[in-house]
Amino acid sequence: MGKSLIRFYLIGLVFIAFSIAIVYRLIQIQTDPFFITLSETVGNQASIKVKNFEPIRGNIYDRWGNLLAGNTEVYEIGVNLNQVVTTDIPELVIYLSSLTGIDSNMIRERVSIPYNPNPESADFAVFSTIYKNATKEMVAKIEDAQAENSHLRSISWNGRLMRTYPENEMGINFLGFYTSDAFFGVESFYNNLLSTTSTSQIIKMAPYDVMAIPEIPQGAGIVLTIDREIQSRVEQIMDRAINENGASSGTAIIMNPKTGELLAMTTTPRANPHQSTGGILQQYPIEHFDGSDLQTPFNRAIMQTYEPGSVFKVFTMAAALDSGTVEPDTEFLDTGIIEIGGMTIYNWDYGAWGLQTMTGCMQHSLNVCMVWLAKEMGTETFYNYLSAFNIGKETNIDLSGEVTFPFLSPSNPTPFGSDPNLPRWYDGMMGPQAFGQGVAVTPIRMITSASALANQGRMMAPHIQKAILQDGRIRYYNPKIVSTPIKPQTAKTLTDMLTVSLEEESSTALVNGYSVAGKTGTAEIPTRKGYTSGLTNASFVGWGPSDDPQFIVYIWLEKPTSSIWSSLVTAPIFREIVENLVIIMNIPPDSVRMEYASR
Repeated sequence: MGKSLIRFYLIGLVFIAFSIAIVYRLIQIQTDPFFITLSETVGNQASIKVKNFEPIRGNIYDRWGNLLAGNTEVYEIGVNLNQVVTTDIPELVIYLSSLTGIDSNMIRERVSIPYNPNPESADFAVFSTIYKNATKEMVAKIEDAQAENSHLRSISWNGRLMRTYPENEMGINFLGFYTSDAFFGVESFYNNLLSTTSTSQIIKMAPYDVMAIPEIPQGAGIVLTIDREIQSRVEQIMDRAINENGASSGTAIIMNPKTGELLAMTTTPRANPHQSTGGILQQYPIEHFDGSDLQTPFNRAIMQTYEPGSVFKVFTMAAALDSGTVEPDTEFLDTGIIEIGGMTIYNWDYGAWGLQTMTGCMQHSLNVCMVWLAKEMGTETFYNYLSAFNIGKETNIDLSGEVTFPFLSPSNPTPFGSDPNLPRWYDGMMGPQAFGQGVAVTPIRMITSASALANQGRMMAPHIQKAILQDGRIRYYNPKIVSTPIKPQTAKTLTDMLTVSLEEESSTALVNGYSVAGKTGTAEIPTRKGYTSGLTNASFVGWGPSDDPQFIVYIWLEKPTSSIWSSLVTAPIFREIVENLVIIMNIPPDSVRMEYASR
C-alpha cells in the first residue's frame, strides 16, 4: 500500500510540473514581441473579409398587382478545388453528371483543374463552376448525398437571385429582360429605379464577434398600366390571326384614350425570356437597323416604322373638318383620278365612285377625295395639322428603343441630305401622304395621334407606368396632355362619320350591341423597285363606344397572304378584341347605358 501511494504522488507531481511548464510557455508566447507581431499579421489577413451585397431588383406588376417580373433564388453548383482528391474524381463525375445532365467528360475536365490560390497567377483557380441556376431541390439532394458519401465533400454552392418572368413570354416585348444587365422595354427604361447600387462591407471573422449584416438595398417596384387579362386575350387573338392569315408578323396596341394608359401591347415574334442573353440578342439585335436589312425588332410596336395606308386618312379628314374646309355632307364628284405636283393619283380600285359626301369618301376609302381635300386646304394648312398630330415625332413613351422616321414636308424637305438621288419632299408628295403612303410611322405613333379623335381633340402622352413603389410609398403617374390638334366638336363629328361608315358598309368590325368608330388601311409595301400590290400592310384603328370612348385599338398585320385587304383581315380582329374588352372592362351595351343616362 505504501509503495502504491508513493507512486501515485510521484505521477501527480509529474503532471503538475508539466502543466506549469505549458502555462509558462503560453505566457512567454503571449508576451514575446515576435509572437505578438505574428499574431497581429495573421489576424489582419485571416479575420477580415470584404462581403459584397447585391441589390434586390424591384418587381414589376400589372395594374391589378399580378406579378410580371420578379426574382427567385438559384444556386451556382461547383467544387472547391482545394478539397478535391484524385480518388474522389470518378464518383464526383458520375454524381454531378446524373444530377445536372452535363456531359461527364466536361465535368471531369472541370473538377480536375489544379488548385491555385494565388490571385496574381494566370492559372488562379479555387472554385470550378459546374452548373448555374440550380434549384433548392437540387441543393437538398446534394446535402443528402454528401451525408452518405465522403467522396462528394468538395461539392459546394453559392446562392443568388435570378430575374424571373412568371408569365413566360406574355408581355415580354414591352417588359424587356434582365440578366447581368437590362435590355429593352420596361427593364431597360426603368433600370435605375428597379436596381440600386450594390453595398460592400468589411466583416470581421473573429469567432465571438457578432457583426450586423447591412441592409441590402431594394430596388423600386413598378406597377404598369397593363391589364394582364386583356394582354393575354389579345396575344391569343393575334397569334391565331397571324396563323390564319399567313402574315409574317402582327402587332396590336390597346390604349385608354382619356389617359394615355396602355392596357395591352403585343407583337410577334415574342422572345423567350429564359433563353440565354446571347441567343436573344442574336435574334433581336439592339442595333436592329444595319443600313441595308431590317432585322427583327424586339418590339415592333415602338421599334419599326411602316407606311400605314388608309388609316392615315383620319388625320387628313380631321384637318379638313377642323379647318372649315368641308362639312360631313360636303359633296365631291369622284372621277377616279386626280393630279397633284405632276403626279397622277388613282383610287385603290382604279374606279370612279361618282358623287360622294365626306362620310362616303371615308366609307369607300377614296384616295382621290383625300388628295382633293389636301389641295383644298393648301400646303401650309395640311402640314400644320399633321405637325399638330406630331407625325414624324417620337411619342416619348416610357419604353426603351422607340424609333421614328423623318417626315418629308416643306419644313423638312431633305432630311437625308442634298444628294438628288435620296428621298426629298416635292409638291407631288402631298398627294400620297394624304392617304398614308410616303410617310412612315410606328404603331405607337399612330394610336397616340389617333387617340385625340377619341378624346375630344386632346392627345395624351402614352405611358406604361401607373405607379412606383418605393420606400414604403406609392407614387402615381399623372396623365399629361401632349397637344390639342383639333377642336372637341371636330373629334365628335369625325367619330360619328366613322361610326356611320362602318355601319353602312356592314363592316366585319361591327360589335353587336356597341357602336364603334373605325378605319381600315391597306398599304402597298415599298421596295427598291417601287411599290408592289402583292405585298401589303393591313391596319385598323378603331375606338368605342362611339359616344364615350373607353378604349382605342390599333392593329397591324404585315404581309398577310389570305387577302391583301385590311377590311377582310384586320376588321374581324378588331371585332374579336372589342368583344373581349367590353366584358373585361365591364362596359355595358349602348342600350343599357342610354337607358341609365335617361333616368
